[in-house]
Amino acid sequence: MQHTAPSSFRGFEMNMSHPNINSFENLRNSALLQQATGYIELAEFSMTPEAGVSEPAKQLLRNAIDVLDQLSPEHDSSNALILRAEALRALCHFSDALPYYQRVVRDNPHSMAGWLGFGWCLKRLGQLSEAITVLADGMNYCDNQPALAYNLSCYHSLAGNIHAAIEYLTKAIASDDRFRSLTSCESDFDAIRNDPRFVAVIEQPV
Repeated sequence: MQHTAPSSFRGFEMNMSHPNINSFENLRNSALLQQATGYIELAEFSMTPEAGVSEPAKQLLRNAIDVLDQLSPEHDSSNALILRAEALRALCHFSDALPYYQRVVRDNPHSMAGWLGFGWCLKRLGQLSEAITVLADGMNYCDNQPALAYNLSCYHSLAGNIHAAIEYLTKAIASDDRFRSLTSCESDFDAIRNDPRFVAVIEQPV
């Protein structure tokens, strides 16, 4: 006796056209991206400058990478790239994170997070001059974002480029005065902290 599928099931099969399959994949990928974002945010919430990356935070970051690995092979969005890069950076896997940041800024040169992460990893790999070059490029694409200017000031300070450090710090504070308060606990400025030009920028009236 020949068995046939119920009409409702046959209808489901007939409706599984390519657009519907693509829509399902898009929804699945979107859910995975949200899940990975949640893992990374939870990890960052549990991290402090003093304690560093705790074991629970590391596990959350590894979970995020595992989730990103479940994305469709053809799914290569800038969101997926930046999430993977951020997770690797937070795990201090700077060399592994670099190629993803490079792809982020190549595909989306207006990604401030991409430029910041790119420079961050280069700095921590001992490539300070390259980090300075990268952030300077980022400034050109991101309309002189104060966060980029502040980090560029930090890097120039470490490199002994006092004039450039003061210039970019002035830009950062002029755009967002909240960066003024960050200088008091920023060790990157220790080498120039007593320089009259640095003191003048920090103490200038709003």
